[in-house]
Amino acid sequence: MIYLDHAATTAMHPDALEQYRYTAEQVYGNSSSLHDTGDAALRLLEQARNKLMEWLGVTEGTIVFTGSGSEANYIALSHLLRQTNKTTVLTLKSEHDSVLLPLKRWKTNWQAIDLQTTGEFDWNLFEKACTEEIGVVSIQQVNSETGFIFPVAAIAAFCRKKGILFHCDGIQGFLKDPVDLKDVEAYTISSHKVYGPKGLGAVYLRRPLFSPYYEAHHEFGIRPGTVDVPGIAAFLMACHRYLEENQHIQTSSKRFRGMLKKRLSAACYQIIESPQQLNSICAIHTKQRDGQFVLLALNRAGIAVSAGSACRAGENGPNSTLRTIGFDEAAAHGLIRLSFGRMTTAEEVERCIDVLCSLEESDELER
Repeated sequence: MIYLDHAATTAMHPDALEQYRYTAEQVYGNSSSLHDTGDAALRLLEQARNKLMEWLGVTEGTIVFTGSGSEANYIALSHLLRQTNKTTVLTLKSEHDSVLLPLKRWKTNWQAIDLQTTGEFDWNLFEKACTEEIGVVSIQQVNSETGFIFPVAAIAAFCRKKGILFHCDGIQGFLKDPVDLKDVEAYTISSHKVYGPKGLGAVYLRRPLFSPYYEAHHEFGIRPGTVDVPGIAAFLMACHRYLEENQHIQTSSKRFRGMLKKRLSAACYQIIESPQQLNSICAIHTKQRDGQFVLLALNRAGIAVSAGSACRAGENGPNSTLRTIGFDEAAAHGLIRLSFGRMTTAEEVERCIDVLCSLEESDELER
């Protein structure tokens, strides 16, 4: 199988797998235990927190490890909502469901705004929406379906001046796109997006004060349950390797995007991108086909892509990101997402293009 779905998940890096095995065998104690075996695990855990803080460029606050990026978003939002005395959350219509669904469930007052048709952040809409009622703003660093990059540092600085708490979902952007967190109150990341183990995420909190569950004994009382120290060690090793490889991944991905633009017919396909774009995520509007039809055709040819966020797999509704940049409901059903990784080759991308071109040819024959 040719795997072009790295924005959904990644295979663990071999060095991360080896780090997990070693830590699980040698540093297996409970980090909350008072004996020497537990203390060894605690020291490794604190080293991991400090290293993530260093990579994020922050000194105030701490890192709380979680069971996923989605849980990290849940903790971040619930945390900030309890720190503000204002009533409303402001976000984007194109945010990930791990942000939008909790807001719906909590019946919190919230607003979601569109993007510009170019995929850029709409400052005019945003500033008008930042009324006195807004207590929390949640904006993603990189859109998971298109790779649009948003101006996190500038948004956070604006919020700080207005007395608004700012959360950034960094799950698709962490280590891939530099970010300044000077004015950010909460920032969330996920291990399996950067070749670490699944079932592990983290949230940076400037002021770690509350638990969204109940008062517990792990992770500063914010999250219950024994901490996965071997998983965290593997995650940190994956981060080390990703930092070494990201420039190669993004440079190769830019070349792959160029190949797609050169060969795909503009009558059948449109590359969706903005002026601020993460190269390793490539969204393609399938003008004459439903996106899931194209996904399944590629799958039959041995090529794995997605039709948007993996969390919405199987839902055949209009794509929310396409809708927020001006596509009508019918057109917004036509999206596939290719996302490239450390082992993606030009030959694999050429094979994908060949299959997409063969679908164009079958459309012409049918007409």
